[in-house]
Amino acid sequence: MRKLFALLVMMVFPTLLIAQDKLAALNRPLVFRNVALIDMRSEKPHAGMSVLISGNRIAKIGRNIKIPKNAEFVDAGGKFLMPGLWDSYTYTLNAVKEGLPYFEMFVAHGVTGVRDSGTLKDLAEAERLQNDMLSGRVLAPRLFYSGRSVNGADMSEQGLRNRPSLQSKNADEAVRHVETLARGGVDYISIGALLPPELVPSVVAAAQKRKLPVLSYVVYGYGRASDFGVNCIEHFADLDRSVSKNRDEYFEHYHTRRGSKMTADENYAFFKTLIDSRDQTFYESTLQALADNKTCVATNFAGFGLARNTFDLTDLSRRRFKTKKQLEQLEAAIVEKERQRRNNDMRASEADTKRHLQGIYELHKARVPLLAGTQTSANRIASPGIWLHDELYYFVQAGLSPFDALKTATANPAKLMRREKDLGTIEKGKLADLILLDANPLADISNTRKINAVVANGRYLSREVLDKMLSDIEAKAKMQ
Repeated sequence: MRKLFALLVMMVFPTLLIAQDKLAALNRPLVFRNVALIDMRSEKPHAGMSVLISGNRIAKIGRNIKIPKNAEFVDAGGKFLMPGLWDSYTYTLNAVKEGLPYFEMFVAHGVTGVRDSGTLKDLAEAERLQNDMLSGRVLAPRLFYSGRSVNGADMSEQGLRNRPSLQSKNADEAVRHVETLARGGVDYISIGALLPPELVPSVVAAAQKRKLPVLSYVVYGYGRASDFGVNCIEHFADLDRSVSKNRDEYFEHYHTRRGSKMTADENYAFFKTLIDSRDQTFYESTLQALADNKTCVATNFAGFGLARNTFDLTDLSRRRFKTKKQLEQLEAAIVEKERQRRNNDMRASEADTKRHLQGIYELHKARVPLLAGTQTSANRIASPGIWLHDELYYFVQAGLSPFDALKTATANPAKLMRREKDLGTIEKGKLADLILLDANPLADISNTRKINAVVANGRYLSREVLDKMLSDIEAKAKMQ
């Protein structure tokens, strides 16, 4: 019996050693040497710094730090280290559920955090997936999710039945939904557009009791939502519509679902009448309310896709990640945009692009916190990860400094998700979600695209590894 036991030990022991060696390699300390540090606490890089990562945390920062003998070194001279980027408006879980390579695309493009804006995925399944990410079993951006949104009772119309929503007939039912979601481990509460405004305060109070932030799609007035205690407002395009002199007509248009009986062209023709009749005094008071209450706004300019974001038209390299079906959808979208241009449709006009950029700048000028988000989803001809860099570019085009643009994808979302103690800036003790850049993004925001390496939850991914990830995505797309 002892001989049999000894034989089993001899057979198993090499396997255990191999497993331990792999674990040790993964946990080996990592040092970036002689790097220019963009810690997002200062608008100027700190030159000649060393950053030591141990496990998934930043252990030391300084010019002369003591380094463990077994550490792996990255010579980062001439390079810039900054926090990983967040995309704060995505439908990532549904896309991954459909087998799309969103996790890989995000990480390969330096997006180490995503907020999922609503999913049909079971909460227990979403929690298991999140735990797999945190443990390192699944390579993915850090995930923040809400599950289904708390919505109104009428979700029967075509196009709404599959929305990830929980129907609420009254305040008690809405509060029960919040409690169920909180017990299910969500990171925040999402309020859908069809929840009656009078029920919003009850949802906010229930979420505050559970110490969860509240985000909402708002079609009853941004200022009103802010005063209710909503922490962040999604879908930036609705701001202009909701400050029109005819805003009550817009709210009715949405809540009665009149728009569902109209074509897209008819809807946007109606939206244009709202935009052309802004109530400037009400607009200014709305911005003031958002600023006073520190209510953030998640933008989705780049997520308007081909309507306003021309990158997907001109950057042909993005097409290598798309399947044959997605390429066909892209070509159809190009044809549709040309039709809109011929018809002087607001969606394809330069004037409308300038109006949106001006709106972003005015929110920033009013000191309203902004979050970079793209509304990337499986239902759109999306470029996951890439669109986030487009969004940052448009922030600068709108008039923000590169530093302020970067805050929308680093410090601001960490604060909203109440994770600023762990994320958003580079400081000792914080989680190691980082990107190493070949050029300074504070000099030119487009340099965020020049990624040399990514650190995702402490895991170092060299340029070679990132290129292999992208090559694999391209190969799979060609087979579909």
